[in-house]
Amino acid sequence: MRSTGSAPCSYGSAIVQGAPLATVDIASDPLWAPYRHHVLPLGIRASWSCPVRASDGSMVGAFSFYYKTQRGPTAFEEQLAGICVQLCALALERERVRVHMHQLATFDTLTGLANRETVRARGAVLLAGLPQASLPLAVLCIALDRFKHVNEVQGHEAGDALLREVSNRLLNCVRSIDLIGRLSGDEFVAILPACSDEQAAHAASRIQAAIAVPVELHDATFTPGASIGVAMFPHDGGDVDALLHHADLAMVQAKADGRGGTRFFNDEMQRRTRERVELEAALRSSLRSGTLQLHYQPQVDCTDNGRLHGVEALARWTHPHFGEVEPSRFIPLAEETGLIDELGRWALAEACQQMARWRQAGVAVPHVAVNLSARNIHDEGLPAMVAQLLREHGLAASDLTLEMTESAMLDASFGVVATIEALRAMGVKLSLDDFGTGYSSLSYLHRLPMDELKLDQSFVRDLGASTAARALTNTILRIGDSLSLTVVAEGVELPAQAEFLACRGCAVLQGFLYGRPMPAEALERWIAERALPDAA
Repeated sequence: MRSTGSAPCSYGSAIVQGAPLATVDIASDPLWAPYRHHVLPLGIRASWSCPVRASDGSMVGAFSFYYKTQRGPTAFEEQLAGICVQLCALALERERVRVHMHQLATFDTLTGLANRETVRARGAVLLAGLPQASLPLAVLCIALDRFKHVNEVQGHEAGDALLREVSNRLLNCVRSIDLIGRLSGDEFVAILPACSDEQAAHAASRIQAAIAVPVELHDATFTPGASIGVAMFPHDGGDVDALLHHADLAMVQAKADGRGGTRFFNDEMQRRTRERVELEAALRSSLRSGTLQLHYQPQVDCTDNGRLHGVEALARWTHPHFGEVEPSRFIPLAEETGLIDELGRWALAEACQQMARWRQAGVAVPHVAVNLSARNIHDEGLPAMVAQLLREHGLAASDLTLEMTESAMLDASFGVVATIEALRAMGVKLSLDDFGTGYSSLSYLHRLPMDELKLDQSFVRDLGASTAARALTNTILRIGDSLSLTVVAEGVELPAQAEFLACRGCAVLQGFLYGRPMPAEALERWIAERALPDAA
């Protein structure tokens, strides 16, 4: 058999026609005119060709007989050819499957780049030749910034198109001796042999510049970005796995430092990573053992002699080994590790249980507010869970306020809107937290049934020194008034801040000026000591 690219006469015609073709007399057949001067001197006078088909019906070649006399095939030769054609098709199909399996095993199907296992194998080969030459090697872990946003807003097809485009850009901005691979998701790797620290830094800058060129995705222009972590052989590891791990740690640090940058691995990153792993394990254990606590911060109505408007439940964590862990530390950790959903459910259940205790003890707490994450809001089972907790603890729906951030509303899909409307229909109050710090506040307010806006503490903190903060605060207060929404100002610490807000119609204030977050028992004492007129 011969390939179709060089197939003459009856051989090629059999493939084109998809049927056996006989040439009884090569000397007179016009198909052979361009070739007969090659074959006639060899004594070849006739031919017969039978096409070979793959399992999908495509033509992959032909099986041919050549004769020294003018004749066609005999019955035996036709039978023999049929058997040979089947064997050839089987052999070709096996080879095609083998090549395809090899491709799947060694290359990423979306981008065509080397996959993780191939990167490890080829990287090991590159490393094996370096010690003798005393040459360094750089491993760059490259992660796209905001890739999740592309998938969520423009769809996975756009995300795949971006990954393919980035792959091409990476291939075009490295040397022929460098290895580019895709590790997973939006994470790529570049292994650069004979590359010093300085050269690695230049390569990272070149890669970031190449990736940052705007790209059209489904009729929208997107400007990609990348965070890069670098590990150097032999200082940061003696094998591929160690270098990949350390480059990944450096990349995570680059993202944490604000994205779009490059960080080289160092021992401090390793220490922080070990601590983070230990902290995550401790948080999981504390969630399941019930050793986290809720503290409660009072919200006061400054238009009604400081009457208690409600309390906000805030998670607090004291660990035997880590001590008092700040929320600014363990809340982001819970979000990164997927524990935030469980943390939200725990806080909701704990707050309802405490509210029931206060009701039974006659402690006049009007309602408790609980912060929920985006994952909680996107859970279609949330309304059923809330209804069950209210029934279980004998609470009214008005005893509970659920706070959600603007970021949780970035994907206000049909399911999210349905969840919020179901909660509101039950009578549960809804509050939009950190109002004014997001991107699309007003677009949410006209279609989501909110009861309350929480003025972010960053505005309150800057009231005394920033004209812009005062102007924005006035605007938010007017929005709340025009939509008949209660505005709660967070972070009130100074009498001057309270006076400014009260004079402009902000009735509910929350902050250290009135009370810090405190355990339930301390809040009860706070209420008793204030002897509020409506506390009974």
